[in-house]
Amino acid sequence: MPAKNYAHDLDAMLAAITPATRIVFAANPNNPTGTVATRETLARFVNAVPENVLIALDEAYVEFLDNPLDLVPELRSGRKPNLLLMRTFSKIYGLAGLRLGFGIGHPGLIAELEKTRQPFNINAVAQAGALAALDDTAHVTKTRRNNARGLRFFARAFRKLGLKFVPSSANFVLVHVGDGPRVFDEMQKLGVIVRLMASYQLPEWVRISVGTTKENKRCLEALKSVLGK
Repeated sequence: MPAKNYAHDLDAMLAAITPATRIVFAANPNNPTGTVATRETLARFVNAVPENVLIALDEAYVEFLDNPLDLVPELRSGRKPNLLLMRTFSKIYGLAGLRLGFGIGHPGLIAELEKTRQPFNINAVAQAGALAALDDTAHVTKTRRNNARGLRFFARAFRKLGLKFVPSSANFVLVHVGDGPRVFDEMQKLGVIVRLMASYQLPEWVRISVGTTKENKRCLEALKSVLGK
């Protein structure tokens, strides 16, 4: 389904559902654009999808939102047995090296997924780290604040440089640089790695992850150098 303003066209996705549809995938905030659906729009979408269609909702970046739509009560109450929330410890929790994620869904759906889960896919150390991360609310708050500062920093810089970008609600920002592969290669030579977007049919864009204040400034200087600005 083609994107609309660099975001999911949820209404068009609903209209495309047929009796043969079994699952719909959506990401909120979106990857790789960082756009986010409003609470009202997302709630309407979730409620409108037929009960026989599984909604796989990627919420890898949901913790970066100040006031996200909380769909967990819909699962606890049993009202949405066709909903699966997919989350990760790789983003705001900073545990990317563990390659650890989790899903929240109806007990019946989880029981079916357990039938295909590998028996030794998560070790005890990773589980201990994940449980500790869930309790570390101070880290989450600090990371969210740092991310907000970083997004504001890049937004101001891109506007000053006259670069088109997509306002983001995630921990990265998509920016139009013209020749994405060239910018990627030249920045890499300067020791800064950005994400190529050609595989997402956005060859003129790169995606920049938000880092510390020092890292953000270094990234910007590298970008300016490569673009000759």
